[in-house]
Amino acid sequence: MGFYLNPGNMLSLYKSESEGLYFVDKTQFLEELIPLVEQGNKHICVTRPRRFGKSIMAPIVNSDLSF
Repeated sequence: MGFYLNPGNMLSLYKSESEGLYFVDKTQFLEELIPLVEQGNKHICVTRPRRFGKSIMAPIVNSDLSF
């Protein structure tokens, strides 16, 4: 299980962001991430400018890769 910099109820954070005026689906990011994980990379740095949805993307990655 991962650690989050902003712990709390991630579902409520997702709901509040998805009901806003603008919402960008981040699941396409997994298409780029999964091949890196399958190659055996244990540490992947995701660099994005501030306010680009890194906190929303973390639970998506965690739920997809935890199976």
